[in-house]
Amino acid sequence: MVVRVPSGEDQRLADHVVRLVGDLTAAVARQRDPLTVAHRPAPDGTHAVVVPALDDLLHRVRELWWQRLDPADRLAVHVAAMHRDSRPTPLGEVITACRLASDCGRPVAVPEFTSMTCGSVKPGPRGTWRAEVGTRPYGIGHIGEYGSIRAANAAVWDTIETNRELLRERLRTTSPLLAGVASRGWEEPDVSVWASAEQRDSDDPALVTMHQIAHRTRVRPAEADGWRAAHAAFPPPEPGTSVWYWPLVERWLADNGHLPDPIPDDRPSLPRDQTF
Repeated sequence: MVVRVPSGEDQRLADHVVRLVGDLTAAVARQRDPLTVAHRPAPDGTHAVVVPALDDLLHRVRELWWQRLDPADRLAVHVAAMHRDSRPTPLGEVITACRLASDCGRPVAVPEFTSMTCGSVKPGPRGTWRAEVGTRPYGIGHIGEYGSIRAANAAVWDTIETNRELLRERLRTTSPLLAGVASRGWEEPDVSVWASAEQRDSDDPALVTMHQIAHRTRVRPAEADGWRAAHAAFPPPEPGTSVWYWPLVERWLADNGHLPDPIPDDRPSLPRDQTF
């Protein structure tokens, strides 16, 4: 199926491709049912006009051609098609390249697919905002509750970008061909924020949840909540909510020796690797 022609012999290569397409078309016609056609009435209504369904023919030719390629050539063809398209590459095409690489004996561990393509920020209990990545039925990755829309939104984007960069690095180290896939621009993720204009306008990034306090102090949420329960001087939450004003909490943590230096960013990750 693959011909290796010395450089400078473009006409010989073109002749080979023409013969190859002709052979494949003949093989498709022999091995399958008659090619489909579309019918429509003639303008005068006296007979039906038969329209050849060339799209079906070309689909069958490509299918047969694909079956005859060896795994390495399938991967090369798939990657070449990506590079011919000037648009950002869909993540589905990247995952297909990983599967084809596995067929060549080069498996790539891939983070859970929807954790790289979509996420959402939704109202949570008692004034919090819930950050999630992924969609049902593939499994929603719950990142945590945050005190502000902006913090929850940043957590979603950071999780998606962390997983994407993890995959890019694995592609770079697997083969030069896949490194080219990693260097391409990928389609933007779809992140939705379920908040009204009023909620966005009143959003305060200085508000944090116990989940954020625990993350910033590098302890488990139960331990951070234990500080709140055991010390009366621990700042109270905002009235009627489960969010705290960070400058007050930060001062208390510093006074009691619980504030690390530097303070970690709110950057979670959900790798959920799956090897193809």
